Amino acid sequence: MTDLRNHLEGIAGPAVPPTMTEIDADLKRGRHALRRRRAVQVAGGSTFAVAALVAAVAFAGSGAQTPGDSPQAGAPAVAEGVTHLVAYTGKQPKGFTIDKAPDGWFVQADDESSLLLAPSRIKGKPGVDPSQDPLYDDRSFVGKIAVMLQSKDEQGPRDGKAVKVGDKDGVLVKSLDSTDGRTLWVKQPKGAYLLIQFWDGIGLSQDEMVVFGAGVHVNKDAKQGVG
Repeated sequence: MTDLRNHLEGIAGPAVPPTMTEIDADLKRGRHALRRRRAVQVAGGSTFAVAALVAAVAFAGSGAQTPGDSPQAGAPAVAEGVTHLVAYTGKQPKGFTIDKAPDGWFVQADDESSLLLAPSRIKGKPGVDPSQDPLYDDRSFVGKIAVMLQSKDEQGPRDGKAVKVGDKDGVLVKSLDSTDGRTLWVKQPKGAYLLIQFWDGIGLSQDEMVVFGAGVHVNKDAKQGVG
C-alpha cells in the first residue's frame, strides 16, 4: 500500500498551494452562482404572486357570486325575504293595541310607554348573548318595529311624505342613514304624535307601514317618554 501511494504521489508531483488569483476566481464563481439561485427564487415567487392576482381579478370579473351576494349591486338588503301583514291574534300589549302584525312576528317587549315587535325566529333560544345579536335584546330597536308616543321634549316630524293613516293625518319620514327604514308620525287627538319606527330592511313596503299604523291604537294609560 505504501509503495502504491508513493507511486501515485510521484505521478501527481508535489502539492502546490493555490495562488491568490485562483482563490479570488473561485470566490467570484461561488458568488455568481449564489446570485443566480436567488434571482431564480425571487422570479418564481413573483410569478406566483402575479398568477394569484390575475386569478382573483378573473374571478371577480366573471360574475361569480357567493351565496350571500346580491344579484344586483347596491340593492337594499331585505331581512328574511318580503314580510306581509296578518291579523294579530296574540295577547294585546299594555299601552297600545294592534290589529295587524308582520307574518311570523311577535310582541317582544311592551309597557305603558312603548311596544316592540320582532321576528318569531328568535323565540325559544335561551342562552343567546343579546350583545352578540341585537334581535335578542328587548331594549334594542335594530331589525324591529317600535311603537311609542312622541317624547315630551321632542319636536314634530321632519319633512316627509304626507299620508292618511286611517282617519288621521300622518307623515312618513325616511330614517337617517337607511334605505327603506321609515318612521311613521300619526297625529293624535290630544296633540301628541304616535311614532312607529320601522327598521331598515324588515321587508314592509311604505303602503304596508301605513296599514300597520292604522291598526295601532293608543290606550288611555299610554305614557309619553322624556328624552
